[in-house]
Amino acid sequence: MFETTMRHLTLKPLISLSPLSFNPEWLSQVFTQVNTVWVGFSGGVDSHVLLYALVQQLSPEQKQKLAAIHIHHGLSANADGWLKHCEATCQSLDVRFVAERVQLESQASVEDAARNARYQAFQNAMGDQDVILLAHHAGDQAETVLFRLLRGTGGKGLAGMPQQRLLGEDGARLIRPLLDVSKQQIEDYARQQQLDWIQDESNSDERFTRNFLRQSVVPILKPRFPKMEQNIASSAQRIATDYAMLFTFASQQLAEWTNASGGLDLACIADKALDERLFWLRYFLQGKGISLPHVQLESIVEMFAGGEDRQPEFVFATGRIMRHQNALYLLPAEQAVILAPLVSGEVLKRSFDEICLHGSDDCELKERPQGATLLMPSGKTRKLKKWLNDQQTPNWWREHLPYVFLGDELIAIGTLWRHPNYEHLQIEWRPSAELPI
Repeated sequence: MFETTMRHLTLKPLISLSPLSFNPEWLSQVFTQVNTVWVGFSGGVDSHVLLYALVQQLSPEQKQKLAAIHIHHGLSANADGWLKHCEATCQSLDVRFVAERVQLESQASVEDAARNARYQAFQNAMGDQDVILLAHHAGDQAETVLFRLLRGTGGKGLAGMPQQRLLGEDGARLIRPLLDVSKQQIEDYARQQQLDWIQDESNSDERFTRNFLRQSVVPILKPRFPKMEQNIASSAQRIATDYAMLFTFASQQLAEWTNASGGLDLACIADKALDERLFWLRYFLQGKGISLPHVQLESIVEMFAGGEDRQPEFVFATGRIMRHQNALYLLPAEQAVILAPLVSGEVLKRSFDEICLHGSDDCELKERPQGATLLMPSGKTRKLKKWLNDQQTPNWWREHLPYVFLGDELIAIGTLWRHPNYEHLQIEWRPSAELPI
């Protein structure tokens, strides 16, 4: 019910920019069937205006669901003071206040590290299907599109920041209700309401690309293009609509080219031009929630263009891409193979499967035996490697299969093979759906 409501939240958030006023129907939808509506509250003018304007318009029942969350990055000597300021502001507005301190991971960009830590903190604090409102405005949208354009983005990047999207995998959503509002309108409202906000000194540091665009590039463009922010935001919205339509059509075609295990049949795109193959690969991955840089997509296309006897593997931060029977699969990141004794009746959970054996406490899982020979029910034997080929077992499973040993003797491979002398043992094996077999 919630997901359907929020996914089709088509009402405009604002009904008036001067003074700032939210659409009551939009507010009713946002605050319905959620435990908490969070506001990302840095204490700067943008988030202060968002929080203050909301409080002025909410009913007492709605206000009970409102909470402000402040992320303490620890990057500034003033960070502790900002936290206290935000807490005091929320006390004056009678809004629940939550502060989260984060540690930044080592990354090439401090901006990226801070953003990743901030969004992870949001997800950690939010409950299933909660909503968080962020105060990004039209100026932020223009900077985002310019930044991505200069960096060489594609259509998805030029769509800018979406007004709403899922946050994490539990149904929580992020909404940006001020994307149509200019920075000037926000500051005018703040002065009219005599708000007191903090000034982050890092916002003037032009070593950061976005600050450089904001301080040195946009001021040059605005006199020549006074409606620059509105025009860029409008273009981004049209691109977003076109991109969504294109994604829908591409998904429909990919559904025909994808097998039951989720693999993309490479034969369907093999005779297409390079740009087309890159297109279909990009949309195949994006349909599974993965967006990779163009240069990496080119590497993947080249890597998997070779003979089918090769077993290439493309590894990235959160997973890997492999081929099996000329189909391309998106797989989770590799995990260490868990080898352990099997206790009769107890389930052993591993990275990509679960196994339970009944009838013996003397069995254990060992690593894949090289050169092993399997005895078939017919009395014939088959080398393990050839048997795996017969079974068309994907390369990514060959080390992870549960090789069950009694002493030094291989007596079973999950439920796929059993030594004829050990038919009395009962084995239950459940492979994970995220790793096709």
